[in-house]
Amino acid sequence: MNYKLLTLRGAATSIRGQLIHRDLHLGATILADPPPDALKIDLEGCTLRPGRVNAHDHLELNHYPRSKFRDRYPNAHLWGEDMSARLDHEPFRSLRAYPLEDRCFIGGLKNLLSGVTTVAHHNPPHRCLYQSDFPVRVLKRYGWAHSLHFTPESELIRSYQATPPDQPWFIHLAEGIDAVAASEYSRLKVLGCIGPNTVLIHGVGLTAHDIADAAPRIRGLVICPTTNAYLLGQFPPLAGWIAAGGKYALGSDSRLTADGTLLDEEAALNQLFPQADAPLPPSSESHILGDPRLAHLEPGAYADVIVSEGADLRLVIRAGVPQFGDPDLMAKFPKIQTVAARLFGKPKSIQIDLARRIHRCALNEPGLEVDALPSRSFGWFRR
Repeated sequence: MNYKLLTLRGAATSIRGQLIHRDLHLGATILADPPPDALKIDLEGCTLRPGRVNAHDHLELNHYPRSKFRDRYPNAHLWGEDMSARLDHEPFRSLRAYPLEDRCFIGGLKNLLSGVTTVAHHNPPHRCLYQSDFPVRVLKRYGWAHSLHFTPESELIRSYQATPPDQPWFIHLAEGIDAVAASEYSRLKVLGCIGPNTVLIHGVGLTAHDIADAAPRIRGLVICPTTNAYLLGQFPPLAGWIAAGGKYALGSDSRLTADGTLLDEEAALNQLFPQADAPLPPSSESHILGDPRLAHLEPGAYADVIVSEGADLRLVIRAGVPQFGDPDLMAKFPKIQTVAARLFGKPKSIQIDLARRIHRCALNEPGLEVDALPSRSFGWFRR
């Protein structure tokens, strides 16, 4: 029996988002037919969904405390200047001194523990993000600029022009409620950086005219509701964006400004669009990130699956390998060695290789306690 191949039985989402009873066949990707030597796992009573996709995070900033220095900012540029002025003061000075690899790892681990299996990182593509032991898949093919305020125009234009048209190009834009934020879309358009691969992050200050022009023209808008509420006291005009035909996705930002994880952003989004109103159209992570293998469970998709029961996240599988989950579900995979852990007091089991990497990290993930490694342990895929 090949334990790299799995068949999961439960209620799974279809490509249209409906729940249907089906068997899900996993290798490194979702398979159309069951391999004859697959391990069959009964997950009846649970719901199988594609791994969450976080369309915006700064992975190396999640070990910082949530920080601001005014009650409300008219523009996030002012917050950035306040933050930059304090980077050589505590606690930021000490937090900056941790190795980049560990800082990025904590960002990846934060995402995995909330059921995120793919992340769009808005910063340089650090080599450590693509190592085999990194907790989540990180988007590889993308271009980016920080913002009109913090990126010189020549560098911004060069970045946009160097990004192939089939790859997303990300920029923080209109992250404010003042006249500066309201002018930024027009400025970016004058620079020639509005096109079918442009992805705007935040967009709180977009005007009705901006939305009418941008929604049918660009790749999409990524919103981070809890960051916007914390810094600006206002949310992006998502209803107008959707009404104009725009595509959107959700991002968690980092813990430096956000509530915490993508789960918090989902909760904030649900408050903006309560069930009593018209239902919120589905998000478009696969389109915005430019990877058709994301965010669905049809053949050819990544074998990234989250298993839930009601509101409880019970198991996370990435690339066909269970990474962590409730002990009773992880025990259904007998060839996977695990380490006992607790997440905010709830018992969990963590795949041994991930547990090793957690123990090597100089930083701690809030709420996570992982038992000591066994004296002799062998990873599942070792030969």
